[in-house]
Amino acid sequence: MRIPMKYMMALLITAISMTAAAQMPPEGKVRPVAMRPKDTLQQVMTTRTADHASLKDEKNGQVVYKGIFSYRDMEQEPTFSWLPHGMDEYNPDATATDYLQKTIGNYKLVIFLGTWCEDSQHLLPQLFKVLEKINIAWEDLMLIGMDRTKTTNNAAAQQLAKRYNIALLPTIVVLNSNDDEIGRITETVSKSVEWDLVSIIGGQRK
Repeated sequence: MRIPMKYMMALLITAISMTAAAQMPPEGKVRPVAMRPKDTLQQVMTTRTADHASLKDEKNGQVVYKGIFSYRDMEQEPTFSWLPHGMDEYNPDATATDYLQKTIGNYKLVIFLGTWCEDSQHLLPQLFKVLEKINIAWEDLMLIGMDRTKTTNNAAAQQLAKRYNIALLPTIVVLNSNDDEIGRITETVSKSVEWDLVSIIGGQRK
């Protein structure tokens, strides 16, 4: 028995409608869409909100900054006399700073430090003097303060410390434009802070 064309068309439309209905989620239950989690570094760099606590180190009584803060925050702390004194005493190499002035703008620095720590108090003023020479905006620096247990009071900053496996202070992490680490200065320098930065960046530009 031959089925009339109009009935065949009706059956086909019904089948298509049933298939489409089966693929639709129930009303009020939208299927979740897989979202790429926010990158911790980008989240912190974008907001750049100061969030730190000021404590006392239990061993030497010095002020401990824990969390995200700025160079200006450090500059305003009266007990951080090591900061201006160290910067005044340091004279970076002009050849190195000339190179960095032309290249470092393509990179990011994430600096983990301990304001209570002698190594940080020695190295950070030298780094800041170099950055001052090459006219880096203080607002572009990512400074993360940690205590003796290498912890901080900011969840995003703590994730960064875990991401970069921070075990010693200070640690200066150098990142390229894709936020991939290309090198770091840890606790002390090989030659000088400016020449170590030249070595890290220059190695990427060969």
